[in-house]
Amino acid sequence: MKSFVFKVAFISLLVFTFTYKSSLAESMKEQIEELKGLIQQNQKENEELKQRIEQLESQKTVEKKQMEDMVVMQDKHEGEIDNLIKLWKSLKLGFYVDTTYQAAFHQPNDQDILLRSLYPEQNQFNINAFTITLSKDPEFSDSVWDLIGFRADILFGQQAPLIGSQGLTNDVVAPYQMFLHILAPVGNGIDFYAGKFVTLAGYEVIEARYDPNISRSILFGFAIPFTHTGIRSHYSAGPFDFYLGMNNGWDTVDNDDGNFTLESQIAIGADEMAPGFTDAVLSVTGYFGKESKDDPDNMIEFDDWRNLISIVGRVTLFERLTLVANPDFGWQEGVTDPALGLDNEGAFWWGVAGYAILGLYKDISYFALRGEYFDDRDGFRTGLAQNLFELTPTLSVKPFKGLGIGGNYLDNLEMRAEFRWDHSDEPFFLRKSGNLSKDQYELSAQLLYWFDTGEFEPEKTIESAPEL
Repeated sequence: MKSFVFKVAFISLLVFTFTYKSSLAESMKEQIEELKGLIQQNQKENEELKQRIEQLESQKTVEKKQMEDMVVMQDKHEGEIDNLIKLWKSLKLGFYVDTTYQAAFHQPNDQDILLRSLYPEQNQFNINAFTITLSKDPEFSDSVWDLIGFRADILFGQQAPLIGSQGLTNDVVAPYQMFLHILAPVGNGIDFYAGKFVTLAGYEVIEARYDPNISRSILFGFAIPFTHTGIRSHYSAGPFDFYLGMNNGWDTVDNDDGNFTLESQIAIGADEMAPGFTDAVLSVTGYFGKESKDDPDNMIEFDDWRNLISIVGRVTLFERLTLVANPDFGWQEGVTDPALGLDNEGAFWWGVAGYAILGLYKDISYFALRGEYFDDRDGFRTGLAQNLFELTPTLSVKPFKGLGIGGNYLDNLEMRAEFRWDHSDEPFFLRKSGNLSKDQYELSAQLLYWFDTGEFEPEKTIESAPEL
C-alpha cells in the first residue's frame, strides 16, 4: 500500500513538474516574443529619432546657410550703399553764369563786333553762358572703381554755337567737355582721358571766371583751337608735367577726313624761387596733324599739315602781381584760296599776348591789362592779310566778398568793366558811315556768378585765374 501511494505521488510530481516546465517555457516564450517586439519597436523609434535628428541637422544646416547668405547679401547691400554714399560724396557739381553788355563805338548795330570770338554781339545785353559742371576725380584706394572718374561741362546760352565742334554744333547747348578720366596706378599715377576736352594751347580758357579780362584775346579766337576729341595722357614728376595724346584735330568731333592730330606738352613749375617770387610756370605745347577743308563755293581747299607751337610763361611776384607772356606760332600747308591769292601754298600766322594782373585790395578787386600783337600775313585766320594790335584794361570787383552776406554764397559774385582798343594796319572795321576803319573801340560790362560743391581741376596746366 505504501508503495502504491509512493508511486502515485511520484507520478503526480512528474506530471506537475512537466506541466510547470511547459507552462514556464510557454511563458518565457511569450516574454521573449514580447521582448523582441519591444526591441523592434525601440529600434523603429530609434530609427525615426535618428531620421528626425538628421532632418533637424539638415534643416539647421540649411537655415545656417540661409543665414550666412543673408549676412553676405546684407554685407553686399551695405557695401553697395557705402559705395553709393562714397560716390555721392566724391561727385562735384558746379555752375556759373556769364552775362555781359558790350558796344563798339561808331559801328552799326546789325553788325557783330569783329575779333570777338565769344562776345560778338553789338550794343545789347547777353546771356552768354549758363554752364553746368559735373565731375568725379579718380584716386588711389583699395577699390578699382575709385580709379575711374569723369567730367562734363555743358554750356547753355549765346556762346553755344561759337564753341561748337564739327559734328556737334547747336544754337543753344554746347557740351565742350565730356570725358572719362582713368588713373593708372603707375609711379605717381598716369592720367588717361578719353572724350572731348579743351585745348592745351594758349593761356585763356572758355570759362570766363578763369580769365582776367572780359573779352578773349585775338590769339584765343584765331591762333589756337578751342577743343579736341580723342585721347590724352598726363604724368607729373616733381616740378614737371607731361601731356601726350591724339585727337580728331581742331574743333572736330565728326572726323570725316580720317586725319588725326598729335598733341604734346611739357610744363615746369616752381614755388618761391627767390624772395618776392611767389611761383612761376612755363609750358610748351605742340599740335601736329593734317587738317582739311573743301569749300567749292569759295574755292577754298586744303588737306595738308597744320602745326601749332604755343608757349605760356607766368610768374607771380609778392603774391600780388602776376605777369604772363603767351606767344603762338601756327602754319597750314597746301592752302588754295583765290581771295587770298594762295594757290596750294603754306599760310603762316603768329602772335604774342602779354598780361599784367595786379591785386588791388585783398582778394576783392584786381586790375588786369592785356596787350597783344597778331600777324596774319596770309589772311588765313582773319580773312585779310593784316597785322593786328589790341590793348585791353579791365577792372574786377567782388563787392560781397568776405562780408558773410547770405552765408558767403555771394562771395563769388563778380562785376567787371572793360575798355578795348583794336588796331589793324589795314582798313578792317566797319563804321556806321559804311567806310572801313583801322581802329575799333569798345566798352563792356560783365556780371559773373558761380557756385561749386568742390574744387575743380583747372582746364589747363597754367591756370588763368589771377592769384590774389
